[in-house]
Amino acid sequence: MQNNIVAGARLSGKLTNKLRVGILNMQTENDEPIEIAATNNTVVALQHSVFSRSNISAIFVNKQNTSDAAFVQPEEEYNRLIGLDYNLANKDNSWNGKFYLHKSFTPGVDSKDYSGGARMEYNKNNWRATSATLFINEDFNSELGFIPRKDIFRNFSKVERLFFPKGGTINRHIFSLNSFFVWRPEVAFTLGDRTLSPQWEAQFKNTSSLSAKPRTRYTKLFDSFDPSRSDGLELPEGSEYRYTNLEVEYKSDQRKKFYYTANTTYGEFFNGEILTLRAEATLRLQPKLVLGINARYDNIDLPAPYADNRIWLVSPRVDVTFSKNLFWNTLVQYSTLQDNFGINSRLQWRFAPLSDLFLVYNDNYFTDTTFAPRFRSINLKLTYWLYL
Repeated sequence: MQNNIVAGARLSGKLTNKLRVGILNMQTENDEPIEIAATNNTVVALQHSVFSRSNISAIFVNKQNTSDAAFVQPEEEYNRLIGLDYNLANKDNSWNGKFYLHKSFTPGVDSKDYSGGARMEYNKNNWRATSATLFINEDFNSELGFIPRKDIFRNFSKVERLFFPKGGTINRHIFSLNSFFVWRPEVAFTLGDRTLSPQWEAQFKNTSSLSAKPRTRYTKLFDSFDPSRSDGLELPEGSEYRYTNLEVEYKSDQRKKFYYTANTTYGEFFNGEILTLRAEATLRLQPKLVLGINARYDNIDLPAPYADNRIWLVSPRVDVTFSKNLFWNTLVQYSTLQDNFGINSRLQWRFAPLSDLFLVYNDNYFTDTTFAPRFRSINLKLTYWLYL
């Protein structure tokens, strides 16, 4: 659910050569019919440069109830977050990383409200490696952010070896091994997801590429779940699945006016099978016009009595450059999974250096029965760069 924005303001810039600050404040209005309270929302961020190319950041987020409505519950009075981040980058860029620790504050919650993580990347000569670890406590709550899952401890790791042929059309071969694990700390640290995936990729001298990625996966369901997303019979809670599939992708020469990507995945999916076809095409009519389209089709077949599904997602887009200061971008999206047809159109006028005026139109329609309006808005946004 969402309520209307009354007003907002943003300020960002440098205090010194090494210290940057960003401040955002926004007030929303009361919406009693759907019981959404008015709130004042504030974000303050500081970033200080250290060493040669690294920095330390601090953030404070506050969502404060400003309504005296009777439906407001005690736990909804406020939601806050403080956090520290360290971004690492050495001189020759062979090592990059990020480390963070965030804590949320919610009325009635005094433990298990942390989130933290670390990511390290190494890239030099013929070797590349990445490892990223993340944990989110069960009661961590950031209402002004997006948290897809809680109570997880997750690790992703990837090691790559590059080979450069002396002749032929292939510029380099990349062989890699990927791993992905998710555990549930509050459920005796039970393994919930595991993916192991070797990969081969050939990058050609004309910038096109071809890759193949077999996967073997393990999934344990902690809640009942319908993988077909069709509101059919759900797979039972506690069930376990081991399945494999193969993904193949080709990207054409990105330097040409018309270029495309084609991707297909086929294999096992939970207790059934899946075929996924994806395509993306772009036509550049420089310097004025760029046309593009993304399309995805999923064919999910599960054994009876579980449901099958055929899912389409189609997204054409248009980018028009009228001049050096005036731009128009439009994205249209049709989804059978969400029964939605949406339009996002944005007109941008750059009236001064780093200063823009945006006029944004959003329109969404139901597509399941009647083509009826779902949500519509027109927004005006001003960004102005202050010189002090």
